[in-house]
Amino acid sequence: MPNKLHIVNGDAFGDKLRVSGIDGDIMVWRESLYEGPIGMQMSDSVLLSIRAAYMNLQHGIPEELFKSITLQQEKAMDRLAEDIDEIVLWFEHDLYDQLMLCYLLSRLFALPNPSLKLSLLSINQFPGVEFFHGLGQLNVDQITQLHDKWLPVNEDQLLLACKVWTAYSASEPILMATLLEEDLSALPFLQKALQANSERYPSSQNGLSANQQLILELIGEEEMPILSLFKRVSQTASHYGLGDLQFWAIVDSIRKCEIPLVRLAGGDKLPVYGEPLPPHFEEWRLQRSDTGKLVHAGEQDHIYLNGMNDWIGGVHLLGKKGLWRRNAATTGFLKM
Repeated sequence: MPNKLHIVNGDAFGDKLRVSGIDGDIMVWRESLYEGPIGMQMSDSVLLSIRAAYMNLQHGIPEELFKSITLQQEKAMDRLAEDIDEIVLWFEHDLYDQLMLCYLLSRLFALPNPSLKLSLLSINQFPGVEFFHGLGQLNVDQITQLHDKWLPVNEDQLLLACKVWTAYSASEPILMATLLEEDLSALPFLQKALQANSERYPSSQNGLSANQQLILELIGEEEMPILSLFKRVSQTASHYGLGDLQFWAIVDSIRKCEIPLVRLAGGDKLPVYGEPLPPHFEEWRLQRSDTGKLVHAGEQDHIYLNGMNDWIGGVHLLGKKGLWRRNAATTGFLKM
């Protein structure tokens, strides 16, 4: 019988897929390619050290643990050509998953096994699920209905995935801007996902990313419980695929800066990797500062006030001036 491997994002879904009686082994991909510095060779020792330091600072993930998991996965990918006949990729529609999908397809495309069969199941909805945000929310019976519904990956999809990863790894966003003008329909959810990636750049109007702007907008003039805010942002911006750790980091990017745009009541430290939610976390609330109100209205600029030090793919956004920004008037980028 042919050896089959299913690659999925998320342990919760991986566990349910096993229980569903799927034919083949299951590999859970745990590397968050949405965040931190990115390169063409993700196992490169220099890049890996920078990524590990980033993930430790951003989420409290121990550096050696991060390195170990990443290298283990990369080595497993290198060995796939040896004893696997078919690989099925299960990935969703959001930016988090689409970037992961493009990376894995580009890696699999380079494996020295021309007879390796690649298949893909990628969905953005499921019958009876009113707000579909991921495969992990499906029950075992629903997952069973997806067995054998995957389709063969074709050469156009593989070539497009390689182009996306090359553009995403670049040190400037020009290739990505050009790519967004091309036909991306070979991977049907990619266009919206890459548009969401562009919205992660600071705006030329006030220096906020789209999600930072959304947070300030949803808070409004009063206070808002942070858990309610997370739920609202997750629903409104579902095409990003934000997890809780990513959301806390976005909040801290406008909270723990030189001139804060929001204030947190109830505690002073948001959860990091491996930590449970603090006691009475449902009572913690966020409020816009006076500066936050001015930035939200476009009367002040977050980057000029606070600067930033973050990565979007291979692009390092560092400092207060001369950073790549999302052009509010076009779909392109400019430095300011």
